[in-house]
Amino acid sequence: TNKMIPSKPLVVLDNVMGGMSQGQWSTDSKTFSGITSLANNGGFSSLRWRLSTQNWSYAKGIFLKVKHSNHGTHTFRIILKDVTCEQVRGANFKNVFSNPSQTDEPIFIPFEAFDQIEQMGRALSGPVFNPGAVTEIGLMAIKPTVVGEFKIQIVEWGLYL
Repeated sequence: TNKMIPSKPLVVLDNVMGGMSQGQWSTDSKTFSGITSLANNGGFSSLRWRLSTQNWSYAKGIFLKVKHSNHGTHTFRIILKDVTCEQVRGANFKNVFSNPSQTDEPIFIPFEAFDQIEQMGRALSGPVFNPGAVTEIGLMAIKPTVVGEFKIQIVEWGLYL
């Protein structure tokens, strides 16, 4: 919920690897927008909200209500980190979501779906996501489904029981 997530995210772009993508967050409209560029092997733009360690084990997962650009082709990633991820630089859990029909219905993503820890898209061996020790949540626009301009508005998000 809004109380759980700080208002200002950290913007993480592919320029950390030489890419040229852009991204920004509008707190007022809860909109993440930008451009993903394939130049210099790039292709992602992301937002990360750092949290003091949160215990979300009482919930089944995350829900999102979103509106986004190119709803027929664009898919996005939700990123979660737990305390295990903090031990390996760049490690996190990701899950794909979209709202192709642009309905007002929530998208439910159970914590069980975050079953593969990874580092920059490469699978790592390790435990599944621990909802009892959450340290970060984020959003990502990434190739191949998001190339060029994108916009995603978070109408509402939170945990579901």
